[in-house]
Amino acid sequence: MIQSIQRAVKILDVMKIPDKEFSIREISLATSLSASTVHRILATLVECNYVTHDEVTHNYKLGSALISLGIAAIHNTKLQEASVRILKKLSSLTQEDSFLMIRSGNKGIIIQKEQGPNNLKVVENFGYEISLHWGAIRKVLLAYQSDEFIQKYIKEEFKPTPTRITLNTDNLIDELKTIKENKLAISTGDYIHNGVGIGAPVFDYTSKLVASIGIIGTTSRINKNNIEKMSKTVSNCAKELSNIMGYVG
Repeated sequence: MIQSIQRAVKILDVMKIPDKEFSIREISLATSLSASTVHRILATLVECNYVTHDEVTHNYKLGSALISLGIAAIHNTKLQEASVRILKKLSSLTQEDSFLMIRSGNKGIIIQKEQGPNNLKVVENFGYEISLHWGAIRKVLLAYQSDEFIQKYIKEEFKPTPTRITLNTDNLIDELKTIKENKLAISTGDYIHNGVGIGAPVFDYTSKLVASIGIIGTTSRINKNNIEKMSKTVSNCAKELSNIMGYVG
Protein backbone atom coordinates (compact mmCIF):
# COMPACT_ATOMS: atom_id res chain seq x y z
CA MET A 1 0.00 0.00 0.00
CA ILE A 2 1.27 3.48 -0.88
CA GLN A 3 2.10 5.17 2.43
CA SER A 4 1.09 8.72 1.46
CA ILE A 5 -2.35 7.58 0.30
CA GLN A 6 -2.80 5.50 3.43
CA ARG A 7 -1.98 8.53 5.58
CA ALA A 8 -4.36 10.78 3.62
CA VAL A 9 -7.19 8.28 4.06
CA LYS A 10 -6.38 8.06 7.76
CA ILE A 11 -6.68 11.85 8.08
CA LEU A 12 -9.98 11.96 6.16
CA ASP A 13 -11.34 9.16 8.32
CA VAL A 14 -10.61 11.19 11.46
CA MET A 15 -12.34 14.24 9.94
CA LYS A 16 -15.62 12.51 9.04
CA ILE A 17 -17.38 13.71 12.21
CA PRO A 18 -20.23 15.98 10.96
CA ASP A 19 -20.12 19.74 11.55
CA LYS A 20 -16.69 19.74 13.18
CA GLU A 21 -13.49 21.56 12.33
CA PHE A 22 -10.08 20.15 13.25
CA SER A 23 -6.74 21.68 14.14
CA ILE A 24 -3.50 20.16 12.91
CA ARG A 25 -2.71 19.16 16.49
CA GLU A 26 -6.01 17.29 16.88
CA ILE A 27 -5.45 15.38 13.66
CA SER A 28 -1.85 14.67 14.57
CA LEU A 29 -2.86 13.19 17.92
CA ALA A 30 -5.70 11.15 16.43
CA THR A 31 -3.58 9.69 13.62
CA SER A 32 -0.21 9.44 15.40
CA LEU A 33 1.32 11.34 12.48
CA SER A 34 3.70 14.25 12.97
CA ALA A 35 2.29 17.76 12.69
CA SER A 36 4.51 18.46 9.68
CA THR A 37 3.24 15.36 7.88
CA VAL A 38 -0.38 16.25 8.64
CA HIS A 39 0.18 19.81 7.42
CA ARG A 40 1.73 18.63 4.16
CA ILE A 41 -1.06 16.15 3.41
CA LEU A 42 -3.76 18.67 4.32
CA ALA A 43 -2.24 21.20 1.92
CA THR A 44 -2.63 18.70 -0.91
CA LEU A 45 -6.19 17.80 0.13
CA VAL A 46 -7.10 21.51 0.23
CA GLU A 47 -5.80 21.96 -3.33
CA CYS A 48 -8.08 19.11 -4.43
CA ASN A 49 -11.08 20.55 -2.49
CA TYR A 50 -11.33 17.40 -0.39
CA VAL A 51 -10.62 19.58 2.65
CA THR A 52 -11.22 23.28 3.29
CA HIS A 53 -9.03 25.57 5.39
CA ASP A 54 -10.41 28.41 7.52
CA GLU A 55 -8.01 31.33 7.20
CA VAL A 56 -9.24 32.84 10.48
CA THR A 57 -9.26 29.82 12.82
CA HIS A 58 -6.65 27.88 10.81
CA ASN A 59 -8.79 24.79 11.28
CA TYR A 60 -9.78 22.25 8.65
CA LYS A 61 -12.98 20.45 7.65
CA LEU A 62 -14.12 18.14 4.87
CA GLY A 63 -14.56 19.83 1.49
CA SER A 64 -17.20 19.87 -1.23
CA ALA A 65 -15.29 17.58 -3.61
CA LEU A 66 -16.18 14.67 -1.34
CA ILE A 67 -19.88 15.17 -2.06
CA SER A 68 -19.62 13.81 -5.59
CA LEU A 69 -17.69 10.81 -4.28
CA GLY A 70 -20.35 10.28 -1.65
CA ILE A 71 -23.10 10.46 -4.25
CA ALA A 72 -21.32 7.86 -6.35
CA ALA A 73 -21.06 5.58 -3.32
CA ILE A 74 -24.71 6.10 -2.45
CA HIS A 75 -25.67 4.62 -5.81
CA ASN A 76 -24.76 1.24 -4.39
CA THR A 77 -26.62 1.54 -1.12
CA LYS A 78 -29.87 -0.08 -0.16
CA LEU A 79 -31.50 3.31 0.35
CA GLN A 80 -31.06 4.53 -3.18
CA GLU A 81 -31.79 1.18 -4.78
CA ALA A 82 -35.00 0.83 -2.78
CA SER A 83 -36.05 4.40 -3.50
CA VAL A 84 -36.25 3.86 -7.27
CA ARG A 85 -39.39 1.73 -7.04
CA ILE A 86 -40.94 3.94 -4.36
CA LEU A 87 -40.35 7.15 -6.32
CA LYS A 88 -41.81 5.60 -9.47
CA LYS A 89 -44.88 4.66 -7.44
CA LEU A 90 -45.09 8.16 -5.94
CA SER A 91 -44.85 9.87 -9.33
CA SER A 92 -47.40 7.48 -10.79
CA LEU A 93 -49.90 8.17 -8.00
CA THR A 94 -49.43 11.95 -7.90
CA GLN A 95 -48.45 12.63 -11.53
CA GLU A 96 -45.65 14.87 -10.21
CA ASP A 97 -41.84 14.71 -10.14
CA SER A 98 -40.67 12.89 -7.01
CA PHE A 99 -37.37 13.19 -5.17
CA LEU A 100 -35.12 11.53 -2.62
CA MET A 101 -32.92 13.97 -0.71
CA ILE A 102 -30.23 13.77 1.95
CA ARG A 103 -28.49 16.40 4.06
CA SER A 104 -24.99 17.53 3.11
CA GLY A 105 -23.88 20.04 5.73
CA ASN A 106 -26.32 22.95 5.55
CA LYS A 107 -27.70 21.88 2.18
CA GLY A 108 -30.25 19.38 0.97
CA ILE A 109 -29.06 17.42 -2.04
CA ILE A 110 -31.05 15.35 -4.54
CA ILE A 111 -29.70 11.82 -4.89
CA GLN A 112 -32.60 10.25 -6.79
CA LYS A 113 -35.39 11.62 -8.97
CA GLU A 114 -38.35 10.25 -10.90
CA GLN A 115 -39.98 12.31 -13.63
CA GLY A 116 -43.72 12.88 -13.63
CA PRO A 117 -45.71 13.24 -16.87
CA ASN A 118 -46.38 16.99 -16.68
CA ASN A 119 -44.40 19.29 -18.96
CA LEU A 120 -44.65 22.32 -16.66
CA LYS A 121 -42.12 21.59 -13.92
CA VAL A 122 -40.22 23.08 -11.02
CA VAL A 123 -36.78 22.08 -12.27
CA GLU A 124 -34.53 20.34 -9.73
CA ASN A 125 -31.90 17.94 -11.00
CA PHE A 126 -29.77 15.13 -9.58
CA GLY A 127 -27.04 16.51 -7.33
CA TYR A 128 -28.79 19.88 -7.03
CA GLU A 129 -28.35 21.38 -3.55
CA ILE A 130 -30.07 24.27 -1.77
CA SER A 131 -30.13 25.49 1.83
CA LEU A 132 -32.28 23.32 4.09
CA HIS A 133 -34.93 25.93 4.89
CA TRP A 134 -36.08 26.21 1.27
CA GLY A 135 -38.77 23.76 0.23
CA ALA A 136 -40.76 21.10 2.06
CA ILE A 137 -38.53 18.11 1.28
CA ARG A 138 -35.42 19.90 2.58
CA LYS A 139 -37.22 21.33 5.61
CA VAL A 140 -37.92 17.76 6.72
CA LEU A 141 -34.16 17.18 6.85
CA LEU A 142 -33.70 20.32 8.95
CA ALA A 143 -36.60 19.57 11.30
CA TYR A 144 -34.96 16.39 12.58
CA GLN A 145 -31.63 17.99 13.44
CA SER A 146 -30.65 18.89 17.00
CA ASP A 147 -31.63 22.23 18.53
CA GLU A 148 -27.95 23.17 18.56
CA PHE A 149 -27.61 22.43 14.85
CA ILE A 150 -30.76 24.42 14.01
CA GLN A 151 -29.61 27.47 15.98
CA LYS A 152 -26.21 27.39 14.29
CA TYR A 153 -27.87 26.87 10.92
CA ILE A 154 -30.11 29.91 11.40
CA LYS A 155 -27.07 32.09 12.08
CA GLU A 156 -25.18 30.81 9.04
CA GLU A 157 -27.82 30.07 6.39
CA PHE A 158 -31.18 31.68 7.18
CA LYS A 159 -31.06 34.35 4.49
CA PRO A 160 -33.69 35.85 2.17
CA THR A 161 -34.10 35.16 -1.54
CA PRO A 162 -35.85 37.17 -4.28
CA THR A 163 -39.12 35.34 -3.51
CA ARG A 164 -38.80 35.65 0.27
CA ILE A 165 -37.39 39.04 1.24
CA THR A 166 -38.54 38.89 4.88
CA LEU A 167 -37.73 35.90 7.06
CA ASN A 168 -38.85 35.21 10.62
CA THR A 169 -36.74 32.97 12.83
CA ASP A 170 -39.55 32.18 15.27
CA ASN A 171 -41.85 31.18 12.42
CA LEU A 172 -39.21 28.81 11.05
CA ILE A 173 -38.64 27.17 14.44
CA ASP A 174 -42.39 26.72 14.94
CA GLU A 175 -42.73 25.28 11.44
CA LEU A 176 -39.91 22.80 12.04
CA LYS A 177 -41.55 21.63 15.27
CA THR A 178 -44.84 21.08 13.42
CA ILE A 179 -43.06 19.17 10.66
CA LYS A 180 -41.44 16.86 13.19
CA GLU A 181 -44.72 16.31 15.04
CA ASN A 182 -46.68 15.54 11.87
CA LYS A 183 -43.86 13.82 9.96
CA LEU A 184 -44.91 15.95 7.02
CA ALA A 185 -43.93 19.26 5.44
CA ILE A 186 -45.83 21.40 2.95
CA SER A 187 -44.42 24.55 1.37
CA THR A 188 -45.62 27.05 -1.21
CA GLY A 189 -43.43 29.58 -3.00
CA ASP A 190 -40.44 29.07 -0.72
CA TYR A 191 -37.87 29.69 -3.43
CA ILE A 192 -39.83 29.44 -6.68
CA HIS A 193 -43.00 31.43 -7.35
CA ASN A 194 -46.06 29.15 -7.59
CA GLY A 195 -43.98 26.12 -6.61
CA VAL A 196 -45.48 23.64 -4.14
CA GLY A 197 -43.62 20.92 -2.27
CA ILE A 198 -44.69 18.07 0.00
CA GLY A 199 -42.07 16.12 1.93
CA ALA A 200 -41.88 13.33 4.51
CA PRO A 201 -39.05 11.69 6.49
CA VAL A 202 -37.36 8.36 5.83
CA PHE A 203 -35.95 6.45 8.82
CA ASP A 204 -33.65 3.44 9.14
CA TYR A 205 -33.69 0.46 11.52
CA THR A 206 -32.22 2.61 14.32
CA SER A 207 -35.08 5.14 13.95
CA LYS A 208 -32.56 7.66 12.62
CA LEU A 209 -33.54 10.04 9.82
CA VAL A 210 -31.60 9.03 6.72
CA ALA A 211 -33.40 10.97 3.98
CA SER A 212 -36.61 12.64 2.92
CA ILE A 213 -38.83 12.03 -0.07
CA GLY A 214 -41.54 14.09 -1.66
CA ILE A 215 -43.00 15.77 -4.68
CA ILE A 216 -42.63 19.21 -6.23
CA GLY A 217 -45.23 20.74 -8.53
CA THR A 218 -47.13 23.94 -9.20
CA THR A 219 -50.07 25.61 -7.45
CA SER A 220 -52.21 24.92 -10.51
CA ARG A 221 -51.88 21.17 -9.88
CA ILE A 222 -51.30 20.91 -6.11
CA ASN A 223 -53.88 22.98 -4.27
CA LYS A 224 -56.65 22.88 -1.67
CA ASN A 225 -58.65 20.45 -3.81
CA ASN A 226 -56.09 17.64 -3.65
CA ILE A 227 -53.32 18.56 -1.22
CA GLU A 228 -54.68 16.36 1.58
CA LYS A 229 -54.73 13.34 -0.73
CA MET A 230 -51.29 14.20 -2.12
CA SER A 231 -49.88 14.57 1.40
CA LYS A 232 -51.21 11.18 2.45
CA THR A 233 -49.66 9.58 -0.62
CA VAL A 234 -46.26 11.14 0.13
CA SER A 235 -46.47 10.02 3.78
CA ASN A 236 -47.40 6.46 2.82
CA CYS A 237 -44.53 6.20 0.35
CA ALA A 238 -42.09 7.55 2.95
CA LYS A 239 -43.33 4.94 5.44
CA GLU A 240 -42.93 2.20 2.85
CA LEU A 241 -39.34 3.20 2.14
CA SER A 242 -38.63 3.46 5.88
CA ASN A 243 -39.97 -0.07 6.36
CA ILE A 244 -37.64 -1.33 3.64
CA MET A 245 -34.78 0.32 5.56
CA GLY A 246 -35.80 -1.68 8.64
CA TYR A 247 -37.72 1.01 10.50
CA VAL A 248 -40.47 -0.14 12.84
CA GLY A 249 -42.62 2.66 14.13
